[in-house]
Amino acid sequence: MKFLFSFVILFVLVITNKLFLFNEEFLILLSFICFCFVVYSQLGFSVSLRFKTKTLAIQNSLLISINSISSKLNEKKILNQKIIDFKKNINLLKKYYLKFSIKFLKQFIVYLNTQEKINFLNKLFELNKLEKEYFKLIMLLLLKKINTINVLTKFCGTNLFIKRFQTLNLINKLSLLKKI
Repeated sequence: MKFLFSFVILFVLVITNKLFLFNEEFLILLSFICFCFVVYSQLGFSVSLRFKTKTLAIQNSLLISINSISSKLNEKKILNQKIIDFKKNINLLKKYYLKFSIKFLKQFIVYLNTQEKINFLNKLFELNKLEKEYFKLIMLLLLKKINTINVLTKFCGTNLFIKRFQTLNLINKLSLLKKI
């Protein structure tokens, strides 16, 4: 009310001193100012109440959005932590697999070496047996050849009249007589 009273007094002074001329533009400005004043005084409370409800609704909407974003971020954080843990587990599994593979290969090499030694020993044993059999065969062949030579020398000494063979035949007979 005090504002309205001081406004009216000021308005009357301005008009009486002829600072403003009353033309159409001024009257339109004056009516617009009066309209704004009446609207503000009569509808100000309901408009401010409407704005407050709108601001509360927007505020609640923003809080809900922030809470949902926060929950989504927490879910993403948990998921990222699971991914990190999964990567760690995969790396641990990789290390275990490498250690296992190395250990297996070392043991497999040792096994192959022992198998190779066993196979080598078996081959050596077979070679030794083969050598003995060849030795027997060679001895038998030599004995057969010597026997054949003796029979030939005896035949040549008795049936053929070559001095050399006759002398060998006599030497053989003498050696046999000495043994008896």
